[in-house]
Amino acid sequence: MLRYLHIPFLLLFGACMFTACGDNNEKTQASILGRWELSKGFRNKVETGTLAGVFFQFGADGKMMTNLPLGADVPTDFELEKNEIHQKSPQEVVYNIMSVTDSMLVLTMEMRGVEFELHLQRALEPVEELLETEGDSIQSSDSLSQ
Repeated sequence: MLRYLHIPFLLLFGACMFTACGDNNEKTQASILGRWELSKGFRNKVETGTLAGVFFQFGADGKMMTNLPLGADVPTDFELEKNEIHQKSPQEVVYNIMSVTDSMLVLTMEMRGVEFELHLQRALEPVEELLETEGDSIQSSDSLSQ
């Protein structure tokens, strides 16, 4: 009887680990949402300028866009699995998340036997949107025009 007491503890431990992974996945998904622009790119561990202008856009609706020539120049489904982003294009692409902060995202991937490492910075909100937002708040608080 005593030798079977460890089974409930193992089940409880497994359940805790399963829910913790789900929380971590949700945190990662929330932290990658938005537009990211390349600050540095490496090809086979050597910095390259051929990736200049690369961007990624991740939406809360599970859609992504990128201007890499990998079939996601239109909104494409993506899934996050642990530290991997799976781009659900006709030829699935897997990006490994090496690190993510509020302002920097580092991805690695392999394409045709070539290793790439992408250092991306979170894009700032466009100035036009900021002006529109500020303009709305200015109009609503402008008592002279009323």
